[in-house]
Amino acid sequence: MRIRSRSRAVPLAVLAVAVLAVAGGLAGCGHPDHRAGASPTPGISPSAALPPGVVNATAVPTFVPNAATLRENVRLSSCGSTHGGWRAAGSASNPGAKDSRNYTITVFFTTSRGTVIGTGQTQVAVEPDADQQWTVTGAFHPAPDTRCVLRGVG
Repeated sequence: MRIRSRSRAVPLAVLAVAVLAVAGGLAGCGHPDHRAGASPTPGISPSAALPPGVVNATAVPTFVPNAATLRENVRLSSCGSTHGGWRAAGSASNPGAKDSRNYTITVFFTTSRGTVIGTGQTQVAVEPDADQQWTVTGAFHPAPDTRCVLRGVG
């Protein structure tokens, strides 16, 4: 096909780019492990890569309160197994001199590769110029290398 004027070349170029964009977008459809950028292992599902008995968390919160100004007052100091799951613990401080401060602390329990296998949340109130201990537990079958991630403080 021969293009006679420059004004037709631009729309054809735009059409070609649009066709390529749609084709590229469709390439990411299908099984979630076959998205662009994913490199699945043939014949192995994501849950099969987890240790025996360990499963992905099914109720992971999508909205987690998280304020940098509050987060700087919360520390995660321990992470370990407990009967029926895993436990994270730490302290929250209130550097203010007048009002007590309430914190919502959310912890995700993950494998070493970042797969969320459990979650937990607690509320803690801290009096002015004081520290308060907190604990979050999750009931799940832990992986041998379970980690505690301080996901949010609100």
